[in-house]
Amino acid sequence: MSADLGNTPVMRQYATLKAAHPDALLLFRLGDFYEVFGADAETASGILGITLTRRRSSAGDAGVPMCGVPYHAAEGYLSKLMAAGCKVALAEQVETPAAAKARGGSGALIERAVVRVLTPGTLTEEAFLQAHEQRVLAALVPPSHKEQGGVAWLDLASGEVGVMVVEAGLVAQRLASLPIAELLVAKDMADDAVGPLPRRAVTVQPGLFALSTAEGAVRQAYDVQDLAGLGLPNAAVLVALGAVLGYASLTQLGRLPALQVPKVIRKTQVVGLDAATRQNLELVCGLNGRREDSLLGVLDACVTGPGSRLLARWVSDPLAEVALVMARQDAVRALAADAGGRKRLRDLLKATGDVARAANRLVLGRGSPRDLAALRQSGQVLPELQTALAPLAVPLVQRLAGPLGDLAPLTARLVATLADDPLPLVVRDGGFVQGGVRAELDEQRRLQRDGQAMLAALTDKEAAASGIGIKLQANAVWGHFWEVTKAELAKQPKVPEHWIHRQTTTGGQRFVSAELQSLERALAGAAQAAQVLEEAVFAELVAAVGTASMALLGVAESLATLDVLAALAEVGAGRGWVAPELSARGPLEIEGGKHPVVSRTRADFMPNDCVLAEGDLWLLTGPNMAGKSTFLRQVALLVVLAQLGSLVPAARMRLGVVDQIFCRLGSADNLAAGQSTFMVEMVETAQILHHATAQSLVILDELGRGTATYDGLAIAWACVEDLVGRVKARTLLATHYHELTALARDGANGLMGVSAHGNQHGLVGVSAHQMLVKEWQGAMVFLHQVAPGAAGKSYGVQVAKLAGVPKPVVARAAALLEGFSKASQSRGVVRMDELSLFAAPVAVQTAPEAVMHPVVAEILATDLDGLSARQALELLHALQSQLKAGSVT
Repeated sequence: MSADLGNTPVMRQYATLKAAHPDALLLFRLGDFYEVFGADAETASGILGITLTRRRSSAGDAGVPMCGVPYHAAEGYLSKLMAAGCKVALAEQVETPAAAKARGGSGALIERAVVRVLTPGTLTEEAFLQAHEQRVLAALVPPSHKEQGGVAWLDLASGEVGVMVVEAGLVAQRLASLPIAELLVAKDMADDAVGPLPRRAVTVQPGLFALSTAEGAVRQAYDVQDLAGLGLPNAAVLVALGAVLGYASLTQLGRLPALQVPKVIRKTQVVGLDAATRQNLELVCGLNGRREDSLLGVLDACVTGPGSRLLARWVSDPLAEVALVMARQDAVRALAADAGGRKRLRDLLKATGDVARAANRLVLGRGSPRDLAALRQSGQVLPELQTALAPLAVPLVQRLAGPLGDLAPLTARLVATLADDPLPLVVRDGGFVQGGVRAELDEQRRLQRDGQAMLAALTDKEAAASGIGIKLQANAVWGHFWEVTKAELAKQPKVPEHWIHRQTTTGGQRFVSAELQSLERALAGAAQAAQVLEEAVFAELVAAVGTASMALLGVAESLATLDVLAALAEVGAGRGWVAPELSARGPLEIEGGKHPVVSRTRADFMPNDCVLAEGDLWLLTGPNMAGKSTFLRQVALLVVLAQLGSLVPAARMRLGVVDQIFCRLGSADNLAAGQSTFMVEMVETAQILHHATAQSLVILDELGRGTATYDGLAIAWACVEDLVGRVKARTLLATHYHELTALARDGANGLMGVSAHGNQHGLVGVSAHQMLVKEWQGAMVFLHQVAPGAAGKSYGVQVAKLAGVPKPVVARAAALLEGFSKASQSRGVVRMDELSLFAAPVAVQTAPEAVMHPVVAEILATDLDGLSARQALELLHALQSQLKAGSVT
């Protein structure tokens, strides 16, 4: 025991429990508080923002650092500790003070034990998890030079389990697809085995990753001897799965929830998306951190929490197998075409609960009567839901409808046993079992409900039989008794023989009877007896839930999938989206495509086309702010939508499925890894060139801009040649290097693009395209329209002017640009020391600013979108009156 924790019995007990959980913050229950001591207290007080004090055993004792939180409000504090990535061991009082006193006398220490270890990846309660949020516990076995690696994950709250093989160089990509709260890695794993790990990486003892240990954990979790039936693809996956299940068992003190059979996610089954691509495309979270500004935010019309969680997984992992995508799309199209059926389905789904989470909380011993009520309510909806799905002759829908009939026996039992809502949040509050289920329970409730009336009836009976006026009284010493005054005793001195004298007072005497004592004992224990009986019924129902756990998980998966399909149909039908045409191989053709997020709030959004065959590369030029990045993201997002099974915002879309999407947009550095912006760009570009295939989609923005001009141009040029000549990926590359358009060939492969240079010697498949801009009265108008050919110029000076760069600076830049252009036209090669860039700056004469007409000023200052039709007309009349009056000449 550490000396600084003190030597009192309580602190010795604390030190013993802490020694068993050295890597966790130990919250130690003392009465109405969870207390934390020593170094744990210093850590917890900083995270929770609570006062750090000291526990002293004597006046001269320096004391032990300590802090505490009320046990009834502990969930909020625990949530903060989980958000900070802490591991917390909860030490509870496992006996009552009365039991401790009976066991060891008045000075006996109450027994305490760690009843649970909480970690960010093993949370199950509603207080810690939002309905739409998923957090998984994952484990990684990295690939070696000779063998592939494996990843396994577990959602402890819902029982979802998944595994996948990982290859060298693609570990980070595969991990990025999962909502990982904790990633387990062996302590002896080489730091450079997989590159940088997520922030939630947790190192554990290598023994957890031993093959024999892993096999035992998997066998125990699934209660099987032959692991072949689980279909695990390699030994690394088995070890990862064993590590996840073993760690979960340790944190749950040997208890595991109902688990799905592991879903094996194969590389060819899903689209490869690295972390940079996911972030750049804003799949599940906008660059501003808001979920609603992401693709997921646009699509999430789900009416249940499980549906929202599943949709997030679909968006994160679009499918790469045509048959799987078409199965989803067929269901979405059928639901989109049937508005009435879709509404009925969604209304029924709203009435269901979070079946998997409720069931697993019950199995883990953390459930409540309300969880049972959620299962009952869901079960009651299922027959009507099956009826609603019957007319939809779509294979996927009918397959999902099948498991919905499996809960009839459990539902019937819950309906017959549970009382009507509202049910209590905790079992000990009672009242959740309806009358008639247990005769003994009904009797105890009758005693609780009618106790005073029964005492009064017995009193009246005794008074009538004895002829003595008696009054029912009670106190803490004697309990209930009959009090007879001296006056009554004078009238009738002989009391019944079965009355037992208890006390003589100055005013009379007190009596009880065996029947009164028996009734009082029954009444006193009725509440406790009723609680014990209800707890027994609850335990029986929980056991029934455990028996039906696999059926419950099947129903939960069906309900979530139906919710997602209906939500995709709701969004697509409401916005006039279309079903894309899919094939295993072929071009990417988009007619009238729109960005699904940006166009949601822009009625004037300009639709654009895109046609890319395998090996095609578009060079997209145009000024900043013209919409190049929006167009690039738009194309990629339409592919994601198409391959997750959704309808798409386009007039028409045809797609040969994509195996990987690489999206390199913007610039960023990685200071933690000591990487500059240019290094990050080159690392991401290297990943693309190493792993992209002819079926991939590559999106690049400003490749090579992070270094010197000619270096950047050379790198971009070489990458274009490699992407077109060797990789043959479908590629969009936005650039300000207009020299690259020399690589474009006129009408290559029948594309809609035509090179601005009339070049017949460029690379096959490369074509130039531009974002159209019009100049009007010295200003630029962005048309946000993609057209064939290269942009005539970059309009950088005009954009600087729009951005508010001071006018003298803009004028100087324009003069320098004119010098560059003249020198280039006259000599072809420009020596930098000959340009006016190095001449002494001259004062730029600018014309005096014109006085703005008040009418113009008022128009510019008016929020036109905020005006009603009447207000706009009134404003127009007022402005016309000013002009007619000639207020300013």
